[in-house]
Amino acid sequence: MVMNSNKRKKQIKLYTDILNDGEFLLLKSVDSYFNAPFKGSALNLLTNFSGSCAEAIVDKNGKIKIFVDPRYHILVEKQVFSDIDIYKMPLSETFFEAFKKNYPKNSILHIPIDIKFSDYMELDKYFDLRTYKIPDKYIKNFDLIKSAPVFLADKEVCKNDFKSKLNKLKKLYPKKQKFIIFNPDIICWLTNLRSFQTLYSSAFRSILYIDLKNFNNVLFLDNPSKAEKIENLKYMKLSAFKNFVNSINDRIEIKFEDVTLDNFLAIKKPMEDKEDCFSLISSVKFDSEVEYLKKCYKNLDNAIFNFKKRLKVGLSEFDLVKIFEEELLKTGAISTSFKTILSINENTASIHYSSYDKNKILKNESIILLDCGGYWSNGYATDITRTFYFGTNPLTIYKKIYTYVLKAFINCYLSKKTGAKELDLIARNILSCCNNEGFCFNHGLGHGIGTNVHQNPPRLSLNSNDIILPYQVHSIEPGLYGKSDNVEFGVRLENCVYFDVDYSRHSLSKFPFEGILIDYKILDVKEKEFVELWQRGIYDERN
Repeated sequence: MVMNSNKRKKQIKLYTDILNDGEFLLLKSVDSYFNAPFKGSALNLLTNFSGSCAEAIVDKNGKIKIFVDPRYHILVEKQVFSDIDIYKMPLSETFFEAFKKNYPKNSILHIPIDIKFSDYMELDKYFDLRTYKIPDKYIKNFDLIKSAPVFLADKEVCKNDFKSKLNKLKKLYPKKQKFIIFNPDIICWLTNLRSFQTLYSSAFRSILYIDLKNFNNVLFLDNPSKAEKIENLKYMKLSAFKNFVNSINDRIEIKFEDVTLDNFLAIKKPMEDKEDCFSLISSVKFDSEVEYLKKCYKNLDNAIFNFKKRLKVGLSEFDLVKIFEEELLKTGAISTSFKTILSINENTASIHYSSYDKNKILKNESIILLDCGGYWSNGYATDITRTFYFGTNPLTIYKKIYTYVLKAFINCYLSKKTGAKELDLIARNILSCCNNEGFCFNHGLGHGIGTNVHQNPPRLSLNSNDIILPYQVHSIEPGLYGKSDNVEFGVRLENCVYFDVDYSRHSLSKFPFEGILIDYKILDVKEKEFVELWQRGIYDERN
C-alpha cells in the first residue's frame, strides 16, 4: 500500500508538530478504555491498521513504527501503508520490552493524556515522558455513542441487586471504604445496568464512586436522564466527575490498570486497589447467570447451524459474514459481541482476520474459520470458534492440524487443573509437535467472559498466574496457523466453559466438531470416547 493521501500527510504533521529533535510520540489503537479500537483512532488514521491491539511510535520526521503481537502478524502486513516499519513481537514479549529494544533509555516520549496509568508507570521507568492531547476536531468520532437507554437487566438473571452486592463486599472487605470504578463492565455487574449504545458492548461510558461506609454512591454517565434509577445510587453527568472527586480529601482506592492518567491526576489521594476485589468477585457467575448463558449459547449454536446450511459456491467472505449476522439476529440477538472473524483458505492463517474480501470466493474443497458471538437482551457476551470444511475430500494436512487442535481442546477440557498457565501449557505441549510442519500456536489459550467478551480474570496464557475459580466462565481456544507444502491455513476451536464445585468442566455451547476433518488415528481411546459422546450431544449428560 502506497502513501498518496494528502489527508494522511496533514494528520502526520499534526503529530510531528508536537515533537522536537530526538523525540518520539506514542499512539495506541485504544486511546482510552471505552473508545472503539477500529476505525478512527489516531493509530488507525496514520497507519490504516484496524486491529484491536497495537502501539506505534512516530518520530520527528514523521516516520512510523508499529508494534503488534502474534495475533496480528499477517493482518498488519496486509493493511498498513508501505512506508511504515513493522515490529512483530514474539509471543512472550510485551510492548514495553519491545520499545526498550528499539529506543534509547531516557529518550523523550510523548504519551496521550488518557493513557492507562499502569502503562504510564511502566513507560516512566525507561523514558522521559511528556503528555499531549489532540483536539477532538482532528479525530473522528469513533466512540460510536448513540442515544440509547440505560436499563436494568432482569432480576431473575442477575440475582442480587446493587445494595446486596455492596453489602457482600462490605463483609468481605470490612476495612475498605471508598472506591472509584473506571471499568464499565464491573459497573455493569455491580449495578445490573446495561445499554446497547456502543458497538460490541452492553456497557456504557461511566465512572462509579462507591462509599461503603456511608453508601454515598454516585454514578457518572453521559445522560443521567436516560438511565433507569436504582436504590442507593445518585446519578451525575460524566463531565462533573473531576470537580466532584477533587473535593474529596479521603483516600480513594482505584485499579491502576483501569484509570487513565488524566483521571488519576484529578484524585487528591489515590491508592491502588491491589486486591482487585471488584474484578475477582464480578468474574464468578451466579447459577442464574450460568443458566441464562446456556440459553444464549443455544441461540448462538442455532445461528451457526443455520449459517452452515446456507454455505454454497460463489459466496464471498463479505457475503458469509452478512449471512451469519442475519442468522444471529433471527435468534433474538441484539448485536454481535465483537467484530465477526470469518476467513476462507489462506486467510484463516491470520488469527484476528476481519478484513473481509469481496473477491475471496467460496469454492469446493475450502476451509472456513468462523469466530463469532452475540449479545442478547440482558447484555451477556457469547463467543465461539469453529473451523469448517466445505467439500468432501480434505487434504491430509488439514485433517492432521485440525485433529491436533481438537486433541489440545479435549485435554484442556478434561483436565482438573485450575492454574491458567498450567492449562495453556497442556495445549502448547500437544500442539508443539506440529511446529516442524510449519504451524504455531501464537496466542493465549483463553480469557474470561461476562458482560464483555474479554473479561478478566481469568486470563489463560503463559504469562498468567491466575487460578480459575468455580463458575468463572472462560474460553478454551487452542489454534494452529501456518504453511505446509504451499498450503497456508489456520485452525481454531473455541468453547466457553465453567467448572462447578467438584471441578468438572461444562461447556455452554454444544455445537459439534467438524467430523470430516477428524483423523481418529491421532486420538487415543479417551479422546475418541469424548468425541463420540460430544458429537451425539450427550457428553455432559453422561459425565
